[in-house]
Amino acid sequence: MEQPGSPTGPGDGQVPGPVPPVPPPPPPGTPVGSEPDPGTRPLAYPVGAEAEPAVVPRKRRGLLAGGIAAAVLLIVPAGVFAWQALDGGGPQPHDVLPADSIGYVRLDLDPSAGQKIEAFRFLRNFPLFTEATGITDEDVDLRERFVEELASATGCDIDFATDVEPWAGERIGAAMTPPADEGGEPGYVVALQTGDEDAATAAIDRILGCGGSGAEEGLGRAYVDGYLLLTESQDDADAYADAAAESSLADNPEFVAAMDHLGEQGIASAWLAGGAVFDTFDGSAGSFGIGAGASGNDLPSLEEARELIDETYRSVALSVRFDDRYAELAGVVTGSSYQALSGGGVSADVPEDTTFFLGARDAGQYLRDNWAATLESIPDGDQMVASLEAELGLTLPDDLATVFGEDLMIAADASGLDPADPDGFFGIEAGARVVTDPGAFTDLWERIQSLAADAGTSLDGLPLETTDDGYVLATSEDYAARLLDGGGLGDSDAYRTAVSGADEADSVLYVNVDSVEQHLLDAAGDLTDAQTESIRALQAIGMSAQVEDGRMELSLRVTTD
Repeated sequence: MEQPGSPTGPGDGQVPGPVPPVPPPPPPGTPVGSEPDPGTRPLAYPVGAEAEPAVVPRKRRGLLAGGIAAAVLLIVPAGVFAWQALDGGGPQPHDVLPADSIGYVRLDLDPSAGQKIEAFRFLRNFPLFTEATGITDEDVDLRERFVEELASATGCDIDFATDVEPWAGERIGAAMTPPADEGGEPGYVVALQTGDEDAATAAIDRILGCGGSGAEEGLGRAYVDGYLLLTESQDDADAYADAAAESSLADNPEFVAAMDHLGEQGIASAWLAGGAVFDTFDGSAGSFGIGAGASGNDLPSLEEARELIDETYRSVALSVRFDDRYAELAGVVTGSSYQALSGGGVSADVPEDTTFFLGARDAGQYLRDNWAATLESIPDGDQMVASLEAELGLTLPDDLATVFGEDLMIAADASGLDPADPDGFFGIEAGARVVTDPGAFTDLWERIQSLAADAGTSLDGLPLETTDDGYVLATSEDYAARLLDGGGLGDSDAYRTAVSGADEADSVLYVNVDSVEQHLLDAAGDLTDAQTESIRALQAIGMSAQVEDGRMELSLRVTTD
């Protein structure tokens, strides 16, 4: 089976990636750096033959999921709130996990100093956080509290200071590995950072053996570069350790490239090799209709589905990171189908008090570029489009590209929201302002009006107005005029904090939570003071996406005042 770390040649045809939707790296001037922290950045990897991932031979037995989960739970709940040290250096879990891993998750309780401090500063804005955790400053270590809760719930005699603190490190990672045999189950291995192998092993055996489960007897263990590897059998643990010593995930080119593009890996991160995961689970594809193409119908065959995955989801990398103003889920998706657009960023030239904004740059061109691949992915796509063109007199994709235009701006103002007024759009004003070829749009609009007239319908009352550079469509003439006048949303602090890479993003979604704050509180009913203040602390939600050659960068942010 192909190893996820080795590139697979993409097909020549374009395959549609997600339409520039929603998220990229922090905009200039924000506290989170665009470069990874030295302690979290993947290691440089060899080129040529040395870059080939290792193949791990092993014999599979039933995975002791419960046992491994218990070991993981011992560390994970300390989560993002253990702040003992301010140095994020040292080996990461990807340095001790096998290079042929097809999925990876990591939690770092000791990332860059800035990340720890920023996370605390952000979260303390929400009284619910303090109420739930009891954390009032960055010196609290939740590991001790969790161990106490675990001991109380299980009846195990576990003392944090004696049984856990002497060996428990700050980092934990887990990897999914390919099956040893075709059609077999994938393997799993957990890496726990520890400075004392014997103490860690004894403590984990004691915890897993609580209640006489015997789980500790079947758990494989190996020690590599400051990490205790835990998996389903001793044979597997030894094989994983040997493989990682020869070539770790830090040597996997696909992993390294994705993580480099991702940048700051923050408190937690994850990675998935799309093609390799598909290869592992393609036996279940038939239940979703995949593979039916081989028997003569129009659904994609396994080979076609595999090619689509490879070209649109070769690698998926995610990171959770913080600034004192926002929490961010950042992502990078790689694949040959992604082609950079002309750039210039989304024009958020709408009123600054806009409640909801959706914008796209060069959406029409993106549609044209991916039209052929889109039709290939739809059963009978060519025939369906030909039928529409004949019946409606449309020219596709050109007419649709004219509708989407060069700059698409959809906005809504909910300041007058009235849930008791369903006949008046609940008091919400909304509209679309599109910059597009005015001549092409006028021709299209005339054809649409003619089609409507032939069907016995008039569009004269539709609140649509053509302009010198496109058109505007709104719920009222007043709001259409406001959209034509433009505004300063794109330059506002709230927008630029919520929307990562605002100057370069190809698509943006923005919600001004402050503008509907009171409506949220009214809808929620009776709330505690902590719940009320936590809602009031929310400022905005922003999502953005930027397409580059070979990848799409994504961001989702939640901001606070």
